[in-house]
Amino acid sequence: MTELLRMLTRSLLRVLFVVGVIVLLAAICGVYARYVEPRWLCVRHITLSNPATVRVIHISDIHFSGDTRYLEKAVRTINGAEADFVCFTGDLVEDAAFLKGALQILAKVNKPMYGVPGNHDRWALRSFDDVRETFQKTGGDWLTGRSVLVSSKQVALMTMASLKDQTPPGFKRVLLEHYPDAVEQIRGARFDLILAGHTHGGQVRIPLIERLIFPSDVGKYNRGLFQTQVGPLHVSPGIGTFLLNIRFLCRPEVTVIGF
Repeated sequence: MTELLRMLTRSLLRVLFVVGVIVLLAAICGVYARYVEPRWLCVRHITLSNPATVRVIHISDIHFSGDTRYLEKAVRTINGAEADFVCFTGDLVEDAAFLKGALQILAKVNKPMYGVPGNHDRWALRSFDDVRETFQKTGGDWLTGRSVLVSSKQVALMTMASLKDQTPPGFKRVLLEHYPDAVEQIRGARFDLILAGHTHGGQVRIPLIERLIFPSDVGKYNRGLFQTQVGPLHVSPGIGTFLLNIRFLCRPEVTVIGF
């Protein structure tokens, strides 16, 4: 009986040890996901052609809600990266009250910045005039239903509403769109690069499970580079977060793409 009690005690201690380790690891992961990774910005480089004649910085989903220090860090990262211009694919702010602060910081970007609105921008803002003015002051523009030519680099920046616009001979075609699965709607067009956001990369990615949080209008295009029938699509994991201020194995990203 005594030997049986010892065996049960040892087994119980092993179980308690394993449970303790699991709880500790879960706590560490929770702290990391909440306090470390959401602001651990990385720079990723992608090359689509060699040599690349154009370099663009792709950013998306800032979701600014007052974290001035972090957005200033993102702007410094953008300014330190070698590229010809910046493309932003939507969701600048959570609420109109944060727009002025966001634009004051983005005005410090040292490259032409072009952008399109996301669903949160359309919900929060009655007008994009202030956004357009800020982007234009960087040398870029705000695209709403129209295409813009970056003549110095022979690039045509387009939106879903401007697919039928004629592109000058020799110009590379880049589509800016918030929703990744919009590529499934395109017929009879081809692009050198398609940029989208919206997904945040899932924010939380667990091996084998891979994701916990995804919005709609994503399809199979959740994060990174995809080859589609209408051209290479890059889906940004974004800079900010939404709903839950957490990220796990899905760092916020500034992406430099050469093509």
